Amino acid sequence: MTSAHERDRDPLGRRIRARIGRRGASLAFFALVDLAYASVMAWAPPEVTPGSSAAVLARLMPLAAWAIPWAAVGLLCAAHVCAARDLVAFGAASALCAGWSVIHLAGWAFGVIDRGFVTAVVWGGFGAFIQVIAGWGEPARPDRGA
Repeated sequence: MTSAHERDRDPLGRRIRARIGRRGASLAFFALVDLAYASVMAWAPPEVTPGSSAAVLARLMPLAAWAIPWAAVGLLCAAHVCAARDLVAFGAASALCAGWSVIHLAGWAFGVIDRGFVTAVVWGGFGAFIQVIAGWGEPARPDRGA
């Protein structure tokens, strides 16, 4: 494990951390989650458990088609990791989570997705947390004169 002093002596690492910042690091994490989720849906095995969200979603549209918005938002988040204006990526990530939450909540309410309320709570909470992070500014850095 490196100490804070050792990290400060690493000019490349310091420049990267300063360029990406906390918001960019958050977007990188969201990109990873969204792209991983998209890949799971894009290459899902054809047999799924009846009553699972995958089975219900596959009846509405192929799972590979459901992967498209996840991949698109993941790429959008990745593209905005170093961007100064990143609200569109945060908004898209939050909206995707909210939409996924609503789909699962509705599926549970109509009795077609077993325990869909759990997925709805998890993705809805994650989307709300994304909005919290979107409201944070980057901390002032004394070396930038801010």
